[in-house]
Amino acid sequence: MSTASNGNRLLQIALVALIAAGAPLGLAIIQLTWWSAWSWAGVALMSFSPMLAVWLYRRLFSTTPMRPAVERYHRRLTATMIVYVAALMAATHLYDLGLTTGPIGYLVALAPAAPIVAIFLIIGQFLREETDEVMGQLIRTALLWSGALTLCEATVWGFLETFDKVPNIWMWVAPVVFFAQLGVTLPLAARRYR
Repeated sequence: MSTASNGNRLLQIALVALIAAGAPLGLAIIQLTWWSAWSWAGVALMSFSPMLAVWLYRRLFSTTPMRPAVERYHRRLTATMIVYVAALMAATHLYDLGLTTGPIGYLVALAPAAPIVAIFLIIGQFLREETDEVMGQLIRTALLWSGALTLCEATVWGFLETFDKVPNIWMWVAPVVFFAQLGVTLPLAARRYR
């Protein structure tokens, strides 16, 4: 490899890493600017930078074409995340305006939850469509590990919370933790098939 192509390769790696760094940066922005206009930038970074980094990585470094089921999964997931961010922004804005009292408040509160529930349905649809048995088993293993970890953490935290040893955490944090852990358990499960 020539020096120019090595430099180009390093630049590509740095670009993917920079985009992937948007997830923790987004979390930090949310933490530092809670419920302000800047929080939405954090939500967008946290939601979309991992997907964009994966897409860019595959585009720059993958030598094999993306499997059709995986491609459909990514399209569905991206569309659902766009709906999620829009629903979350709209629901929060309506809450800030005081328009969530009465029965309509239940619909507004559930609007951001619906896309998260849809993500689990999208994962199930992906598992039905994926014809590669190894890929399917890998995803199921990672889902099991991530789900077990999340339930164990929720159980421990719940008992600590019951005895006033830790602060209350909103329940919607559980799927966020689940998906973050899925990002870790998937590569760990993949090591079994190398």
